[in-house]
Amino acid sequence: MEPNNEEIFSAMDIDAIGEILNISLGSSATSVSEMLEQRVNITTPRVEVMPSKDVHFESMEPAIAVEINYVSGLDGKNILILKESDVKVIVGLLLHTDYSEQEFVMDEMSIGAICEVMNLMMGASATALSQFLNMAINISPPTSFQISNSEQFKSKYFETEETVVTVHFNLMIGDVVNSEFISLMKISLAKELIRSFNFGTPAEAEPPKAEPAPPKPQPAPPKPPQPAPSRPQPVQPKPQPAPAVSRPAPAMETAMSPEPPQQNYNVGRVAYQSFDAEDTILTNDQNNNLNMIMSVPLQITVEIGRTKKPIKDILDFTSGTIVELDKQAGSQVDVFVNGKPIAKGDVVVVDDFYGVRITEVLSNNEIMKLI
Repeated sequence: MEPNNEEIFSAMDIDAIGEILNISLGSSATSVSEMLEQRVNITTPRVEVMPSKDVHFESMEPAIAVEINYVSGLDGKNILILKESDVKVIVGLLLHTDYSEQEFVMDEMSIGAICEVMNLMMGASATALSQFLNMAINISPPTSFQISNSEQFKSKYFETEETVVTVHFNLMIGDVVNSEFISLMKISLAKELIRSFNFGTPAEAEPPKAEPAPPKPQPAPPKPPQPAPSRPQPVQPKPQPAPAVSRPAPAMETAMSPEPPQQNYNVGRVAYQSFDAEDTILTNDQNNNLNMIMSVPLQITVEIGRTKKPIKDILDFTSGTIVELDKQAGSQVDVFVNGKPIAKGDVVVVDDFYGVRITEVLSNNEIMKLI
């Protein structure tokens, strides 16, 4: 028996899925607009939950599928289905070619153009989703292919009785495209989106913690002893002066007042902030970004010397003409990286090939001044 859609997602859950995808894909329209140099608008999505056998997109055929894999943050795949006619327009705008009168062929150039647009679109979507869900989300490079058989396509990604989430978007590109595309995902990925959004009731709610019992009333402290009443002193007769006698201090002065209760203080050592340099620990994403930057190729050029000649002399160049440079024999040569002088060295020969032995490298401050 197939599960009821209401048992899988509530109405609020479906609204949450639509809102999350609306924010993520809607924000990517700006990036695609800049790439295609056309106004791009992606409207509010329509979310449906149905068995995979009931998913039909014959009205979109011939269709192109784009597969996006989440590699971090989320776990799953997002399959986009677009009309081939819309893809033809997108590729034409990107390559500045008019395919309106030509038969569209999924050759290497077309696949690369589609993947480039989808990579930008879904990359911007993942960035917006990361900011919205407050978590790092990364995707792998998208792959695209033609859908020759819809049933084979569905059996590739979904089981026969598996329930899937279909999200319908309207795509408008300037005045040349006003169409629809579909996003397909499994139930597990949709639930993970809702769970990351902290929406709805969690599957495993923690039991409420018992409130601490109120403290027992403490007995009232004993009252300090009342001072003894002072006794009246006898009156001495005035005619006969009495010898000086020390009068006893009043009882209030002699009574000992109770000492205040002593309090115990726990004094610890003062902790000061450490200003010593610590080794920077990079995250996996930072390591991946660093490795990607380290793999960027740079153009290295070795310059033996320079000189200036008027156009008349250059036009007189023939085979055997000797051009005198501004450096003497045996001088160090300059090493340029992407046109910027970085180092100096000596010319050497290694296995019948010229080489340069680096003898001097500019400091980082000097290099930054050249940039």
